[in-house]
Amino acid sequence: MAGEAGTRMREAGLRVTRPRVAVIGALEAMRGHHTADEVHAHLARNDVALPRTSVYNSLTALADAGLVMRADVGRGAIVYEVAETWHHHFVCGRCGGVSDVACLAGARPCLTPGEDVGAVDEAQVVFRGTCRRCLDADGGGDTAHEH
Repeated sequence: MAGEAGTRMREAGLRVTRPRVAVIGALEAMRGHHTADEVHAHLARNDVALPRTSVYNSLTALADAGLVMRADVGRGAIVYEVAETWHHHFVCGRCGGVSDVACLAGARPCLTPGEDVGAVDEAQVVFRGTCRRCLDADGGGDTAHEH
């Protein structure tokens, strides 16, 4: 039923279920950063009938197990992706694009808090600004310029 995805789930200590296999398969097919609603819509377009709650629950389980990355990119949007390496994200305030930014440490947690807060599992950085494409469209770099 699951192939490689099922093997990765078992190795991460997850039960292999039809919804989890479908969700990780959708993320692999879609590539990039996607919301739970986008994953749900992709599955529906491909005749995979799953309740929206199953998609959300599967994404949560897969992210908690480290099989997909979850990033809060602002304005209430959480995006998910299948990623081979730990990395951060850049969100363009103009076009809304999300792109990957290499983590210099290469593994999580790559940052440590300035005080003892407990056991840190991960630290994510979300850079915000204007992407290269938007800057180039404006002629090179005036970030205060409006479209």
